[in-house]
Amino acid sequence: MRNWEKKRIEDISEHVLVTHIICLLIFLMIAFIHLNLQIEPTTSNIVQISLLMVIFCLFTVLYISRYLLSKIPILSQARIEEALLLAIVLPLTLAFLWYSGDFVGAKVLIVVPVIIATTAFGKTAGVGAALLASALMLFIDYRIFLHWPADVFQASLIVSSVAVILAWLVGGLMEVERKTQQDLLELADYDQLTGLYNHRYLQEKIALSLQKSVKSGTPLSLVLLDIDQFKYYNTCYGYQKGDQLLAAIGAVLAKSLQEPTYAARYGSDEFMLVFPGKNKTELHPEMDHIKKLINLEAESILPSDKDLVRPFSISIGIAGYPDDTDAALPLIRAAEDDLYRAKYSKGTDYLYQSVLCEINALKIKEAFPALQSLISLINTKDMYTFGHSERVMTYALAMAEKMNLPEDELDRLRYGAALHDIGKIKIETSLLNKPASLNKQEWETMKLHTIWGAQLVETIPAFHEIVPLIRSHHENYDGTGYPDGLQGEEIPLLARILRIADSFDAMTSDRPYQNALSYPEACQELRRKACTYYDPQLINPFLLSVNEAFSKAAQ
Repeated sequence: MRNWEKKRIEDISEHVLVTHIICLLIFLMIAFIHLNLQIEPTTSNIVQISLLMVIFCLFTVLYISRYLLSKIPILSQARIEEALLLAIVLPLTLAFLWYSGDFVGAKVLIVVPVIIATTAFGKTAGVGAALLASALMLFIDYRIFLHWPADVFQASLIVSSVAVILAWLVGGLMEVERKTQQDLLELADYDQLTGLYNHRYLQEKIALSLQKSVKSGTPLSLVLLDIDQFKYYNTCYGYQKGDQLLAAIGAVLAKSLQEPTYAARYGSDEFMLVFPGKNKTELHPEMDHIKKLINLEAESILPSDKDLVRPFSISIGIAGYPDDTDAALPLIRAAEDDLYRAKYSKGTDYLYQSVLCEINALKIKEAFPALQSLISLINTKDMYTFGHSERVMTYALAMAEKMNLPEDELDRLRYGAALHDIGKIKIETSLLNKPASLNKQEWETMKLHTIWGAQLVETIPAFHEIVPLIRSHHENYDGTGYPDGLQGEEIPLLARILRIADSFDAMTSDRPYQNALSYPEACQELRRKACTYYDPQLINPFLLSVNEAFSKAAQ
């Protein structure tokens, strides 16, 4: 239980306790009034005082019992102590009504069990207790007087009405408070889209679950589930489809997992599943089943599009106590690390972040809405472009940083690399994905993508400076390139850098009509084509930067 919940329960318990004490004092006060007792006891009222002392002792024992019972979680949660209190107070009240005879003031005492029932069990129980106590009070009146005198009946009717109204009002307010409390809990602890726990509450719940596992010596496992390339689907189909997919996955997890297992939305496209009492090795069959269910939901939600070349997939990472660690945060980090290893094991096609994500993180925010639809279209049309642009960006930026280019140049290079193939949006999908070499006419059409891309981007004021990069990224150093036949330093420096990065990724990637070169073979090809295709002064900085990147990846 969290600190604020404990504080709230303590505050409410304090008010309920004070209410019960006031009720007890009212009970004693009415008893004193009925018995007309003096403050100093005399022989004539010693019996009555003894009776009141017995009643007081009963209440004292009862409250001690309630305290002891509250230490037992099951009994405390079931409110058995309140039921026990009500079971004693109601008969005691009715007994006093019988004993008091025609003392009308004693009738007020039926409010005491009504308040106890209402504060403990809610409006319905309180109204029920009020009606029951009122009926028994009328029955006692009849048994005492053998009929219902007008003044006695009127007093009973008034007290009964007050008790019912009090039970309805207090119980209703408490139910509103409990409902509001539950709504606030859902807002604070649950993700509104998926219906699962949210990231904040997950941290607390994992810590509590891990404490229980450590204390009991039982295992606990975490599964981090990630939708591969989720932003890609958001861009292609719209955010409403993305939200629909997330909600469907949340429903699958909620339906598939049984207590004590639970799930939460960990990130925008990530879900965390917690399995108390299970080792990591036990989870693979269950996760395979859950992945199948999620894939079925994705197939029913995402439109069928033959041009879509990125099939829906998910990756998972698993970590567990005691195999990995015995602390909550390191255990979560272990699951994240295992997820990243799973993504790496699928190959580089699953490692990239889309061009769309990269642009969204950049400084020029106003350009993003204008480019969003264009980039999503080209990514669905060309199976090569989606990952290629991101890799070219990585290579080009690594080289530019090695050359100590200023920050504004790095920004232009970043934008240019991300958008250098945007002109392919105007090329037919069948031509982009042709499994054989292009004929002369097809090649002439393909070369137009540099011009078309520059024309598309120059309509966006924020990207005027990268138009030369997009137009000239296929110009050759010796002047044999396209579209303008620029030569040497006539080609912008950033376009020359982009030319090398673009070619290197093309060489090291499998294409429909050619197999990828190895890293040494690609490096040798770059050196061989220096002064012909590439600026010879840029080859060594590029190879140094790429070599460092490959060395880090190998480590």
